[in-house]
Amino acid sequence: MAKRKKSSGGEVPEWVVTYGDLMSLLLCFFILIAAFSEIKEEREYQDVIRSIQEAFGFSGGIGQLDTDTPPTNSQINSLEQIVDSIGQDSRLADARTPAPAGPDPTSSYVAEGIKTVVGTTIPFTGGSAEISKTTEDYLVNEVVPKLTGLRFNVEIRGHAFGREDRAAGGVDEMSFWRAKTVKDFLVAQGIKSSRLVITAVGSTQPISTNVSDKNAMGQNRRVQVILTEVLPDDVHPDPNGTRPIAR
Repeated sequence: MAKRKKSSGGEVPEWVVTYGDLMSLLLCFFILIAAFSEIKEEREYQDVIRSIQEAFGFSGGIGQLDTDTPPTNSQINSLEQIVDSIGQDSRLADARTPAPAGPDPTSSYVAEGIKTVVGTTIPFTGGSAEISKTTEDYLVNEVVPKLTGLRFNVEIRGHAFGREDRAAGGVDEMSFWRAKTVKDFLVAQGIKSSRLVITAVGSTQPISTNVSDKNAMGQNRRVQVILTEVLPDDVHPDPNGTRPIAR
């Protein structure tokens, strides 16, 4: 009986498997690029980002609490930056679209659109509306550059909580003065006052109600800088005050 000849080729090299996997990944990558080229609306990009976040187990999002924040160089962060850059023109067009008429002919519904928290929250000490030198440096280096050159309105949302804030005049008043302090500082740095809108929420949005947790109480006393999709022209007929006042 004749012996079977051994294969002259031997075993398949291990690098071939890696090469095959790489080619498969590249194929998927080019398929994704082709799919993205067909997306025209910003909301479709947002749906894609949410799907990717869910696939990778990411929870939460920009401006939300209790979130597993992805690294700044992650693919999710890069996609969000793409949405911000590509969607700016579409947001500008949407913001100029007149709101639909409401039941009362003199009123209309206002669509707020997407709101994005700029930077981190700005902390305050109990019973105080003063910002520290560290906070001033943070606003100058991190917040002001992100607001410069844009025309969208910015919401300055003040928060208050606890016995010290109530003793200093009330949580509503304290949340207002904290927001106003941040607004005045941003105006001094060159941000137009007509773009900055103060919102005082008092103690209605606490991070924690555990009064024994001093860290949480400190986080409750804060200000958030929030970029909106609303243009000053959409809510004010003359936001820059260029028209003469009728007498």
